[in-house]
Amino acid sequence: MGRVDLLYANPNPVNKKATMLEFGTILENASILFPNVNIRGGSVKQLHDINDLERGLLNGELKGFFDPPAKKKVLKGQAIRNVDRSFGTRLSYEVSIRYDEEGLPEGHELEIHLSGSAGQSFGAFLAKGVTLRLEGEANDYVGKCLSGGKIVIRPPRNASFKSEDNTLIGNVALYGGTSGVAFFRGLGGERFAVRNSGVTAVIESVGDHGCEYMTGGTVIVLGSIGRNFAAAM
Repeated sequence: MGRVDLLYANPNPVNKKATMLEFGTILENASILFPNVNIRGGSVKQLHDINDLERGLLNGELKGFFDPPAKKKVLKGQAIRNVDRSFGTRLSYEVSIRYDEEGLPEGHELEIHLSGSAGQSFGAFLAKGVTLRLEGEANDYVGKCLSGGKIVIRPPRNASFKSEDNTLIGNVALYGGTSGVAFFRGLGGERFAVRNSGVTAVIESVGDHGCEYMTGGTVIVLGSIGRNFAAAM
């Protein structure tokens, strides 16, 4: 890292327009510009904390919920924002450390109703017995590695637009999902259900590369599909 002295701009690029680019600032030696800053990396750790919304639920209404005896709980009126990333992942962790891959036992289900714009990886790794119902929209990686849970996303009930004509979720939804179900009342982005091996999903339409490398499960697309659909399925 930082060895800009080992880099140079190709004087004869394939695209001659590249000769119009100025690389002087990019190739400036940062150690000279910032002599007291370590530019070699390795000294800074990124803190990956759970989102505030999920933390609040685990310390509040869901405190002690995952332990026996079996009980069912429905939480309504939860507002979610795009800074609340990977919502549901920590919930699934609490399930997995107690019940392994079997998920929550029958009669011990958890259902959470949310509204707003969910951050990336909404419902990632969602465990069996956990249901997330979102009224709004979600970013990329919805239901990544879905593991038995249930995800339902729809537009706001007072929306004036047609759900079948408008984007609801981002790219790479359900990537690597192994089990569970997902229902999307709206359009999805690219690479929908890539490497799906067991999830059942219904969606209005998807972009390019949908169902690529899919080895199992069932995907129903009610409308159009993009290019490269089901490649290497």
